[in-house]
Amino acid sequence: MKGELKEIPISEFPEFNFKDIEEGRRKILEIRRNLPEGFIRENSVKIAKNIIKTDTFQKSKKIACFVGVKGEPDTSLILQTYKEKEIFLPKTIGNEIKFFRYEGELEKGRYGIPEPASSLEINPEEIDIFIVPGVIFDTRGFRIGFGKGFYDRVLKKVKGKKKIIALAWKFQIFREIKGEKEGFDVFVDEIYSEEFVLYPSLARSSKNSVLVRVFDIFS
Repeated sequence: MKGELKEIPISEFPEFNFKDIEEGRRKILEIRRNLPEGFIRENSVKIAKNIIKTDTFQKSKKIACFVGVKGEPDTSLILQTYKEKEIFLPKTIGNEIKFFRYEGELEKGRYGIPEPASSLEINPEEIDIFIVPGVIFDTRGFRIGFGKGFYDRVLKKVKGKKKIIALAWKFQIFREIKGEKEGFDVFVDEIYSEEFVLYPSLARSSKNSVLVRVFDIFS
């Protein structure tokens, strides 16, 4: 992947100044829902192209992804690789999500989120990398979702065994979220935004800085 890798102070990221996690979640979701379509379309392509170029993606055979909705990064370009890769998408079944093979067709699922039409299920532990959504993140890689714990129950089982890559917009990433232990929420290994990819491991150890790779505008 092209782009300069550099260490920056975590002070360059905004503080999490919301009353609590629920208020932060509500306000970030509102901002995300109102993003211009042009912004989402242009920057989603940038994010997807940078992920697809990585050695991690190229070497992976079985990839878990998601369908971006309501202002999330659009993953269409990643899903288009389903003929070369085995792409798996989540289906909400009861109080959990399970991953099924994407074969080019989607159907409307629970909460109105598109789901794969296929019935070919995979054990999450057989997946090579996970590309996941989220609502709020911090520089340590801490991830907050919608609060139902669907993703987190799966990610806890594979954390440390599989790489977890999150997609988010820059405004969703904060310096540090205090009192983060919400129950199921877990830390991710990389966060891709429209401007950079963030590698949280340094922030977790140093507390003062974080590694980012700023995207090459010509890549």
